[in-house]
Amino acid sequence: MELPIIESILQSVAGIDGARLLDLRVGPFWTAVRTTRGTGLASTMAGDAHRRERTPIARAGDMSNATPSELAAFLRSESLPEAAVGLATVNALVDGAQGEAVEDNAREILKRRAQGRSTAMIGHFPFADSLRQSCRELWVFERGRGRRPGDLGEEHFAELLPRAEVVAISATTLINHTLDQVLSFVSPEAFLMMLGPSTPMISCLFDLGFDALCGTRVDDPDRVLSAVGEGAVTSQIAGVRRLCLWRDKGE
Repeated sequence: MELPIIESILQSVAGIDGARLLDLRVGPFWTAVRTTRGTGLASTMAGDAHRRERTPIARAGDMSNATPSELAAFLRSESLPEAAVGLATVNALVDGAQGEAVEDNAREILKRRAQGRSTAMIGHFPFADSLRQSCRELWVFERGRGRRPGDLGEEHFAELLPRAEVVAISATTLINHTLDQVLSFVSPEAFLMMLGPSTPMISCLFDLGFDALCGTRVDDPDRVLSAVGEGAVTSQIAGVRRLCLWRDKGE
């Protein structure tokens, strides 16, 4: 299966030399990778991976001997936990490039942009219900365990996504390899943002039409790694800041 966006991301970090792996934690909800360049997070999305024939992480127990570039390549994997390791590593490698990012809240950005507009949300975020009050209409697409009554499946992409004026996409679409499909239906005129702690702050995503990338920066790696290893969910992970990187400065 060809994954053009994944390959573009991996090519962007391929030129980052000299990074060494310092630590790696795969928790039930979050995965964290610490390198000499920074620390990155990604949603583990394990689900029922351990029940399948394939081992969720083929190199489990030996990953401390891998290089960051080897771990980043896991982003190509069809195994969700392996792909999460890959994305967390990418985020750790690009951590130092977040200097132009500004502190902002993805929920507030989306609320402002979606005011009176048709909006599509790929992934059911906790603030979906409150956002609905601001939109002319809101379509929430969810395929995972977070699906709620009223959420839509991928069979509605072709009908609804071209009509959306604002599109908010979870970074987990990079892990489950659905981002290429989603973007194929999005109008080039739509305001497009990626959000969630898994979001890579990487400029090649702007070439795909994204206007804003809303993720996190890890300020306290020890605290974050400890929380991830103890099974913390998003609200329990301290030591991070919410940042937004804009395609056009001054937004």
